[in-house]
Amino acid sequence: MAVQGNEKADSHLESLRGIVQGPLSGWNAVFYLDPYLEAHVLEYVRGLLASRNTSQVLVDLGSDGALWSQEQPTELLRGAYMIHLVVFQEDPRLFFEAVSLQWNPQYLLFFSVSDETRKDLLVDETFKSIERLLLVEKTYLVNSTSKPKSGLYTSFPFEERVIKQIGSWGDARFASKEDLFVDRFESFRGYEFQLGTWFDDFPYLHQSKTKPEGYGDGVEVEMLDAMAKVLDYKYNVTTEPPDLKWGAFENGSWTGMLGMVHRKEKNFTVNYFVITGERVEAFDASVSYWMEGFGMSMLSPPPLPKWRGAYYPFTSSVWLYLAITFVVVLIIMSIQDTLQPEPFLGGVGSAWPYLLRAMFNSSIPRLPKAQWQRLFVGSWWLYCFIVTTAYTANLIAFLTIPVFPERIQTVEQSYGFVDHELATSVSMYDYGEFVPGALKTSQDPYYRALGDKLDLLPTYDGSVYPMLEGTHAYIESYSYNRILIFVDYEADNSYMLREQLYPGHLCWYFQKNTAWKYKFDRGIRRLVESGLIAHWIKDMDHSAEWV
Repeated sequence: MAVQGNEKADSHLESLRGIVQGPLSGWNAVFYLDPYLEAHVLEYVRGLLASRNTSQVLVDLGSDGALWSQEQPTELLRGAYMIHLVVFQEDPRLFFEAVSLQWNPQYLLFFSVSDETRKDLLVDETFKSIERLLLVEKTYLVNSTSKPKSGLYTSFPFEERVIKQIGSWGDARFASKEDLFVDRFESFRGYEFQLGTWFDDFPYLHQSKTKPEGYGDGVEVEMLDAMAKVLDYKYNVTTEPPDLKWGAFENGSWTGMLGMVHRKEKNFTVNYFVITGERVEAFDASVSYWMEGFGMSMLSPPPLPKWRGAYYPFTSSVWLYLAITFVVVLIIMSIQDTLQPEPFLGGVGSAWPYLLRAMFNSSIPRLPKAQWQRLFVGSWWLYCFIVTTAYTANLIAFLTIPVFPERIQTVEQSYGFVDHELATSVSMYDYGEFVPGALKTSQDPYYRALGDKLDLLPTYDGSVYPMLEGTHAYIESYSYNRILIFVDYEADNSYMLREQLYPGHLCWYFQKNTAWKYKFDRGIRRLVESGLIAHWIKDMDHSAEWV
């Protein structure tokens, strides 16, 4: 009987060789070996590993999973960099239940040498975050005395029959890694995702003006609806988070919409969130679909006094050149006058009023007698005629149309302006964004100074009205800021700085190690590459639907 058992094991182990040297050949791998493997099985596996010419890591399932995972680089623990293959006799869950959250391979293959079925591994919570999951175990066509086949099983979480056999090893269709690790999330089968959202995010997500209360509209809804047609899912949104916070890490926990996702109350969130290192550590970020930062709006500076229009037709440099030209001409005229047998003007005291008459477009009472001096005065008169004509034309324009000081466009630039410096303070609605903390701890002295001036206020009205009174600048996400100030508050006498604070890539945030996130990544990429995201944002900017 022992020999027969070994023959069964050997025939099953040949399937392992076929898999490793077939569809998985050329791939780097992490091999997890059960310390309870029988001696001949362990020897067979070691011989198989010795024949591989790719990088591989051996892990003892009897060791401490937490300690092992803490010492490994991210490239080994996560993603599609390596194939993770578990060869086991006894239940391997104890090791994997202890590993850190950073452990989340894209490809995980369980190879069981036990005579007992281990299909429950495919639906265990420990492995629900794996994108491609496969179990290979012995199956008997007739009875336990027949030659075993190596059955290939996987789970389809969104289907009624969760566990399915996709075939037996030896089938010609398992020629590549993609054939072996089938897509477990080809369709979501009408599943309803729960989203942590807030209908206070123009133009991305807001209450629809044409639908009942609780129905959203905006760019995010367009994206969700477009992908739902392909991936076959439904979704349920929330109008606001319970704590009325956007989402930040405070006092050891996440608040707002991110908190709902982190506590696994919601599957993901789609509001305005940029990719940050702190968030990526705690959540799975989707691919970016747009880039935007936080904008600052402030009142436009008042027009300059009318009397200042007298010198505004010319720039400072032109006035300087005119003064220098007048002095040079005065010196030449005075020298010419002294060289005359009979002086024409009688010195500098008479020469400068004579020359200045042409500057004010006044007639010259008399001309010099010398022909060459007449040519000089005529040239001066023609020069002054051109200058005064240009000045008069510009003066009429400046007296007709109000003249405004140059607007500041960057935070750094504001500290060098004389006519219009940045408002004494800045205000922002306190809804749990990262911007206030980032400004106060910024390495940039201008941003840090801005953080020192920042007043966090509990309502939108309380934070916007100081800007309307001219005492503050207002900070908010760029698109929402523009809509809020120019549409809701109708502040036509305001403008936004060209510089955006902390511009970043917008994304959706999912629960950490979400196995099916890649389906949304693919959908978002297609929407971006097709130009639909830019089209929807442009439409929202020019639409009055949310006014």
